[in-house]
Amino acid sequence: MPLKISFHGAAGGVTGSRHLLETDQARVLLDCGLYQGHRKEALERNKNLAFRPRELDAVLLSHAHIDHSGALPLLSKAGSEALIHCTKPTHEITGIMLKDSARLQAEDAKFFNKIHKEDGQTIEPLYSEEDAESAIRRLTPHAYAEEFEPARGVKARLLNAGHVLGSAMVQVDLDGRRVLFTGDLGRSKSLLMETPIPPGGVDTLIIESTYGGRLHEPVADIEGKLKKLLLRCAQEKGKIIIPSFALERAQEIIVVLEKLRREGAVPPIPVYVDSPMAVSVTEVFNRHLDAFSFDDEFMAYVAKAGDPFGFEHIHYVRASEESKKLNEMDGPMVILSASGMCEGGRILHHLRHNLDKENTTVLIVGYQAAGTLGRRLADGERKVKIFGMEQEVWAKVELMHAFSSHAGQDDLTGFIRGLPQKPKRIFLVHGDSDQRQALAEKLASEGVGGVECPGFGDSFDLL
Repeated sequence: MPLKISFHGAAGGVTGSRHLLETDQARVLLDCGLYQGHRKEALERNKNLAFRPRELDAVLLSHAHIDHSGALPLLSKAGSEALIHCTKPTHEITGIMLKDSARLQAEDAKFFNKIHKEDGQTIEPLYSEEDAESAIRRLTPHAYAEEFEPARGVKARLLNAGHVLGSAMVQVDLDGRRVLFTGDLGRSKSLLMETPIPPGGVDTLIIESTYGGRLHEPVADIEGKLKKLLLRCAQEKGKIIIPSFALERAQEIIVVLEKLRREGAVPPIPVYVDSPMAVSVTEVFNRHLDAFSFDDEFMAYVAKAGDPFGFEHIHYVRASEESKKLNEMDGPMVILSASGMCEGGRILHHLRHNLDKENTTVLIVGYQAAGTLGRRLADGERKVKIFGMEQEVWAKVELMHAFSSHAGQDDLTGFIRGLPQKPKRIFLVHGDSDQRQALAEKLASEGVGGVECPGFGDSFDLL
C-alpha cells in the first residue's frame, strides 16, 4: 500500500502543526494548528490550508495547544465532517480553548477596528463560535494506549508525550508499517508531567525540534530565580506580567509561587490569573490530578488545602471589568494572562498599560515564535506595536527557559536513542531553522541516519 506524508505547517517554523498521511484508502491529518506570527502572513497561511478539508477521513490530535488544535474550526468552516481523535483530557481542554479562540478573535477584531476606524483598517475573525462548536462536536476521546481505527486500513494509539495534560504521541500502524508523531515532546524531568517512554517498532518518526539546539536550564533553578524577581517586585511596588499559556504553564507557575509563599521565602504578593480559559483549564486539571508527578510532600499539603491550584492569594479573573481594574491598581502584584506569545487576548491590554513603566517586569516563560510580539519583547526591542499603535518599552524583560515543557536537545536525542528499533526515516518538524539544523547535526554526529528537514508543502513517499 503506497504511503505519502505531506507537511502543511510547522515545517521550517514552530506554529501551525499540520501533517497529512495519505494511502490509496485514507487521508489522515496529524494536528490542525493555527499559524502564529506577523498578522498578514498568519492570516494568509491560516486561510489557505493547502489540502482539501472535505476529503479528510480523520484528524489525530496530539494535544490542545492552539498551534496544534486552533485551526480545527477552519475544517468545519470548509465543510469537513472528519472525526477528531484525541485523549480524554485533550477532549475537555480543546473544547475550552477553541471556544476561547473564537471569542478572542471576535474581541480583538472589534477592538482593532474601533481604534483604526478613521484610517479604514479592518480585520475579521478567522472563524466564528459556531465553527468552533462544530469542531468540538466531532472530538472523539480515547484512553491512552487504546487501539482504534480512525480510517480504513489505519490503526492508531495515543501514547503519553509528557508535554502537557492530555498530550499524546500519535502512533499510526498501516500495512505493516509504524509511523510515530511525537507532537510536542515533554522533558525527561518536568515540574508536573510524567516522562514519555519511546515505543517499539517505529519505521518513520516525526519529531518536534523546538529546542533542537538548546539545553534547558535545570528545573531546580526555577524557585531561586522566581524568588529574586518577586523580592524585587515587592521592593519596587511594581507588577510582574507573565504572558502565560493557559494550559500547563499557568498551573506550573501557580504551584511554584505557592511553594515559595508557603515556605516564607517571599512576601504574600497577590497573584491574578487573568484568563477565563486558564480558569476553566485549571478546573480540568483538578479532575485529573492522577496524571501529574506531584511529590509526596506536595500531595500531603494538597490533601489539607483541598485544591492544588486554588490557594488563598491566587485570584482567578473571569470578568473583563475586573481585568481592566488590574491596570488601575498599584503593585506589587503578579498577573498571569494569555496568550503566551502575546498575540491576542487580555495580555495585550496589560502590556499596553504597563510596558512604559520601569517598575514593570515582563517575564517570558515559554517559546516565542518568530514574528510574535512576545518574540520582539524577548529580543529586547525598545519600541513595539500593540493593536497597531507604537509603544515604548521601559519595562524590564526577563526570560526563564527552565519552565519550558518542550524537550531540550538532550531530551530529544535521548528519546531517539531510547527507541528499541532505529527508524528508517526521521522528519524534524516544529522548529525554527537554526534549532532544527542544530538537532540534525547533533544526530549526524551520533551516527543517526535518514534525517530529513522538510519544508512547507514538501511531500515524501514512505516505502
